[in-house]
Amino acid sequence: MKLNMRFVIGAFLTLALSVSSCDTFKDEMSLESYSEATKHIDGNWQLSAVSRNGVDITKYMDFTRFRIVLNKDNTYEMKNYLPFIVRNNGTWQVDDPLYPFHLSFKEEGTNKDVKTEIGFLTVDGERRLTIKLSPGCYTNKYLYTFKQVAK
Repeated sequence: MKLNMRFVIGAFLTLALSVSSCDTFKDEMSLESYSEATKHIDGNWQLSAVSRNGVDITKYMDFTRFRIVLNKDNTYEMKNYLPFIVRNNGTWQVDDPLYPFHLSFKEEGTNKDVKTEIGFLTVDGERRLTIKLSPGCYTNKYLYTFKQVAK
């Protein structure tokens, strides 16, 4: 019985010493020191999926030929045009470089900005850009999903 009691007391003291000797966890990243990274949406974007009014229509046509290249100098160019919110090349910008929710396009030769809602996410380690649009008939809502590809 004395041996069991000594073992229990020894185990308790060992546990108490080991717990009290640990440093308390300190989060080195405080809210004041944290800063959000700028989202770089420039790149070569290939259309990979299309839905119309919530229905996936990707399998009905080869959409992968359509690409939009968002250059670092804020110019863009389209390749293998499909119905989109702009028709010609021009300039682009986001509403907020840290939290981009809208993308604006301005076609060459116009003063009008065309603004659309976007999503910028990472799926399976790859960047995805979604663009909501209604080209032509405004009762049809499209969601274009682009994946970033090499040039």
